[in-house]
Amino acid sequence: MTVTKSRTAYVNARIYTVDPARSWAQAMLVEDGRITRIGTSDDILSAAGADTENVDLQGRLVIPGLHDAHTHLLAAGLKFKFECRLGINADGDQIVATLCDCEKCQRGKLSGWIIGGEYNPNVFAPGTLDRSFLDKAFPDTPVYLYDISIHHGFANSEALRRAGVDADTPDPLGGRYVRREGSNEPTGELVERATWKVKRAIPDFEPDVYRDAVEWAVSVANQYGITSLQEAGGTLPELRVLNAMDKAGQLTAHVAAHLIWQEEAFSNVSQEDMDALIDARATYESEHVQTRFIKIWLDGAPIPPHFTQSNLDPVTGQPDANLIISEAELTEALLVFDRQGLTVKIHCAAEGAVRAALNAIETVRATNGAGGPRHEIAHALFVHPDDLPRLSALNVGAEMSPAVWHIKAPELAALDQGCKFASLRRSGAEVTIGSDWILTDSPNLFPALGGMLDRGEESVSLEDAIEMMTIAGTQAVGMGHRRGSLEVGKMADFIVLDQDLFEVPVAKISETRVLRTVFEGRTVYEADEIK
Repeated sequence: MTVTKSRTAYVNARIYTVDPARSWAQAMLVEDGRITRIGTSDDILSAAGADTENVDLQGRLVIPGLHDAHTHLLAAGLKFKFECRLGINADGDQIVATLCDCEKCQRGKLSGWIIGGEYNPNVFAPGTLDRSFLDKAFPDTPVYLYDISIHHGFANSEALRRAGVDADTPDPLGGRYVRREGSNEPTGELVERATWKVKRAIPDFEPDVYRDAVEWAVSVANQYGITSLQEAGGTLPELRVLNAMDKAGQLTAHVAAHLIWQEEAFSNVSQEDMDALIDARATYESEHVQTRFIKIWLDGAPIPPHFTQSNLDPVTGQPDANLIISEAELTEALLVFDRQGLTVKIHCAAEGAVRAALNAIETVRATNGAGGPRHEIAHALFVHPDDLPRLSALNVGAEMSPAVWHIKAPELAALDQGCKFASLRRSGAEVTIGSDWILTDSPNLFPALGGMLDRGEESVSLEDAIEMMTIAGTQAVGMGHRRGSLEVGKMADFIVLDQDLFEVPVAKISETRVLRTVFEGRTVYEADEIK
């Protein structure tokens, strides 16, 4: 990490400020982490003084640091640094071969379990995905694999045994054990909340694993220009790491940690422990970590073969049976969180869940008053046209993730009917963009940025898209007055790009690379060619 002087002049740049009062500038003066002057290069150099470090940006485009509105730092760090990675569309033999090789280097770090992913259940013929091939290779070692949605899993017999799952175990509310044909024996495939028992049986990792995972994930986020983010699944081990990093001056991103409510598959602890963390949230606040946020999962995932998202019933116009939490229970929880001033991010994978969430928030606004915190629909890729105006009216943000609308793949074909950026914009809704890094290979948002400009009637302008990825995200976490645009008095969080987004064809925007990431005036990432 390069630490600049306390006073630095960044000159000879094309600075897109995202400030409507002054959209463009050539230079900035940064003192003690804040922007103190912005204007032409001549203006800044004349005001800089002899003790100022001058950085010539050679005409490069500068924009505010990106805000990732939905990411999973710890989960992504564990996934890519410590878990077994399967090949794309691996079959049974390929899965076993990969896990056998992975076991040699990963066992011990993960407390004797083999954990990996993601398998694609669509590779297997219907009714043929069975734990027997894992049992043959790993009769005594528990194995747990995530599927491509991360919502479902696959376990061998030893993992099921340690979790206490057998033929007599009933399906949980909101989940299902896939059974062998003609019997109640579980195949090992676990749908939604059926993963809970197995996930809870996996021992905690060693503390250094959590630390390494989070540190690595933050550094990768910086590499892709992210200086502000919303952790969409905040857990106690992650908060401990973030606090330690922040106290040591090593945390190089602003983190809004959304604490998990009721979802054991992502928290790996009991509801009692989740509630205790929410109650103790202030303990884990620090200079760059906020904890006044909650995450609730309302439905599943719109990915084959299980399709656990909640659609709208075509007859009644109401959410179908795939809601994991009833509208009444959601309303009861939101009333409490809203009264406490906590912002709630609600996972909604389809139109039915969105409607249920908006119905609950409408009741909350009528009961608690309209002045409560801004809440969010996570994964607002599918919103019924009738519900579009309700977002703005109820002060609810539309957080768009995962950022994969630019990808053409059979599993993502349904997205062609969603991702209505222009419609959301016209409705007055506040739109933010999230990578949902854990589903994606990286938190790189530039392919998604290009995709937002190439969606036919649902395309938005480059200016609007950059706003969604910067100031809108910081406003969503109540920090738009401090960061998200490049203005005097705000934090000096910005990135230098290798190409001018306003000059290159839309098709090339996805190729954009970050050359420099500056966080509160410190250069926290530099590409090799400028080091």
